[in-house]
Amino acid sequence: LSVIKPVLITAIIAGGGYLLYRKIKGSTKDAPGNNLNQLQIARSNLTYSESEYGLMAQSLYLAMDGFGYNSGTVLSVIGSMRSRDDLLMLIKAFGIRRYGIVTSLFFGTDLNLIGWLNEELNSNDRAHVGQIFRTLNVPF
Repeated sequence: LSVIKPVLITAIIAGGGYLLYRKIKGSTKDAPGNNLNQLQIARSNLTYSESEYGLMAQSLYLAMDGFGYNSGTVLSVIGSMRSRDDLLMLIKAFGIRRYGIVTSLFFGTDLNLIGWLNEELNSNDRAHVGQIFRTLNVPF
């Protein structure tokens, strides 16, 4: 019983700190990809097949899931997008996924690809990816 009280207090403090962090950090609710069915994608402008976008989205997820991220994979996949429609299709294929230290628990947040990139990438990689998004006329 003496161990339960400090653990409970620590959990409450951690949970409150996390909620405060999310409030300060903001959200990606207005970013493309949160309303996946409303994305306007010209399929005639797509460079890859739908299954290839799915594979690239899964590669991005695996590169960012867990502690740290694989910069090479992220930059390679994002850099391979040739048109706005390619990037929007990748965002759609990625979908909304649970993000957090322990993604299966209560503390995770549902984010689209843009949210994951903003959470995971360091400032140099974020600037590089942001430039690709701006070049393709997609908000980042």
